[in-house]
Amino acid sequence: MGRVINVGVFLVVFTLSFFSCKSGKEDISQSTSSGKSIIKQTKVRWLGQWYNEGKKETLIREMAKEFEFLNQDIDIELVFPYQMVGIDSSGDPFRPVSDSIMSWVKEDRWPFDIFVCDKWFYEDVAKVGGDEYWGQKHLVDFKNEKWFRDSHKEYVLNSAEYIGNFGDIASGAFIEGAWDLIYVSSLIENKLGIKVKDYDMTIDDFIEYAKIVHQYNQSHVDKITFCATNYKTTELIISHLVMSELGDVKRCSSTEQLQAIETVYKKLEFLSQFDPLAQPNVYANDRELKHDKALFHLHTTWVNMFWQRSNPEGEKLMRPCEFPSMKGKVAPAYAGTYNAIFAIPKKAKNREAAIRFMQYMSTVDIAEKWENYSKCPTGLKSRISVNEFGTDAFGNLSKHISKKYDNRLADIVLTKDLFNGTQRHIDFHALDVMGGRMTATQAMNSIRSQMR
Repeated sequence: MGRVINVGVFLVVFTLSFFSCKSGKEDISQSTSSGKSIIKQTKVRWLGQWYNEGKKETLIREMAKEFEFLNQDIDIELVFPYQMVGIDSSGDPFRPVSDSIMSWVKEDRWPFDIFVCDKWFYEDVAKVGGDEYWGQKHLVDFKNEKWFRDSHKEYVLNSAEYIGNFGDIASGAFIEGAWDLIYVSSLIENKLGIKVKDYDMTIDDFIEYAKIVHQYNQSHVDKITFCATNYKTTELIISHLVMSELGDVKRCSSTEQLQAIETVYKKLEFLSQFDPLAQPNVYANDRELKHDKALFHLHTTWVNMFWQRSNPEGEKLMRPCEFPSMKGKVAPAYAGTYNAIFAIPKKAKNREAAIRFMQYMSTVDIAEKWENYSKCPTGLKSRISVNEFGTDAFGNLSKHISKKYDNRLADIVLTKDLFNGTQRHIDFHALDVMGGRMTATQAMNSIRSQMR
């Protein structure tokens, strides 16, 4: 009888132990099936950026994986914009993403703990919603955090332009740096029998190139576009010319600023006779590359990744060139921008975990990866030397611009940056002069008459 009882007790204990172990194993497998720790995890939903943009996408995925490895208590759920809005992965999600952010702002409802909100998204929401300071109400501001300030180049956080792009807050790490460039086609160079200067191009060089294209077009049926501007206008180049003529605009009087504009406009008036704004070739969209139709493509550095997909052979024939400057003059900053890419809502479900992720994004390691992967500058501090950028066209341009402009980038808009921003209503007629619709004198008379 005792033996039967002992056997029964054994079976009960064994059964309880078995199911207890099985239950434990199931709990562990649920926590470790994806290779993660059994530590209770917080899920951070991240609306990312740069899908299908080569090594930039690689950087995004590496950030998610490395942060999870270093922070076993946080799980990053990465979603890209095209997935969120349900469009083709090659499509442009700007409008639907911007509209989504607008709806989140209106409802104060935030499905992501950290989401893409660069300066263009921010500006679009500000215009649609009629509130340029919406970020102050809805987004975490990092500008007074010591770790944030210590991680950025002094120029970036001390420039009113960059904080100003987000309603006077620092919404996130200024990882991205982008230059405005003119990409030259080596195929068209060979056809014209010229060699364009990659660096230190002057306005006189630029005029000479326009003259050669114009002469070619007079005697050939296959017209060449001098400078394709299907994304941005040549006002970018004109603004850079004006700033190079001025040097330090803050030290220049209104009279000196007007004189600088007139000096540039006289050059543009001479350039206008070669029809530099003509666009004889039609483009389907702002990312299309026709390497055999234009000498220059005016664009921003991010377009390379798209050209590599849409026209890989043509992309190999395009070389980045610095904007022309006035002879012997250097602008205080190069044309371009530093951009905060991601933001965290104040009412994010997992705000503190998202902030830890933002701290990780602001590190030197991420800065160096961005520079190595994109061959572009970053607003973050970095240990990398310009000599480590490589020797390809982008690497060489990085070295040149980094040294020449000391990593200073500025998105120059004449109405904003001249005359202390007090004459924002002025029409500067820059393209009218370049297009031959006005003389330099006519444009200057109009500018002076508009000043208040």
